[in-house]
Amino acid sequence: MSSTTAPVSLMTRLNQDWAGTHVAREHTFGELGTLTCGELLEQIRTTRGPAQDALLYPLITLARRGDRIAERVLVQVLIPAAQRMAHRVTSLDDLDRADRVGYAIGAAWESIRTYKLHLHARVHANLTMNMLGLLAPEKSANQRHIHDNTAPVSDEVLEIQAGEWEQPEAPAEVQLARLFTWALDTRVLDRDEIALLSRAALGEETHQQIADDLGLTVAAMRKRVDRIRGRLRDAARDQL
Repeated sequence: MSSTTAPVSLMTRLNQDWAGTHVAREHTFGELGTLTCGELLEQIRTTRGPAQDALLYPLITLARRGDRIAERVLVQVLIPAAQRMAHRVTSLDDLDRADRVGYAIGAAWESIRTYKLHLHARVHANLTMNMLGLLAPEKSANQRHIHDNTAPVSDEVLEIQAGEWEQPEAPAEVQLARLFTWALDTRVLDRDEIALLSRAALGEETHQQIADDLGLTVAAMRKRVDRIRGRLRDAARDQL
């Protein structure tokens, strides 16, 4: 008789490694001082705004200088966001659940290693937006050119063989990523506003959870989201 064991997912291995190795590990995190990885993670998760930036930005700089413990803390910070994105980004639909999450965690690692160090504020929002861009990238100008100008056979032949074909729309999260990038580049919205729209459109949090995190009532949070959407909608309509 033979038996097989299902491979352990990357997220499970990372969480097990965190619990068994890193939670109680003391480390000197530069200007943040010496504390355990678990203590630092808890501080990051229980703070918001500038207070959270004051923890995350030094970690980013340490990680970019080769501090693997700082990098590991950042990965643990981003695992919940990676898990949420893995089930929202349709470009990952061909992968099974564990592989989708693993791919998203890889995007989290890449987001840390390519973070633009001149961005001192809204670090968590920047990291998650970078993850989304990696998971649902916009085609380059060259890729669009090739796509628009390459026809291996004529349209008539294709229609005879496969029926009339229509250009599919880009997945919803790709369209959102492009829209958010345009809004940021044109200063229609700032990163905080884009991060809130991303949570409302792509995240799995309830309105109550988002409102609690922002220190608002649900009604006030919804009104803020509606105002941001209205500005974005009006700016996009004017552009078109």
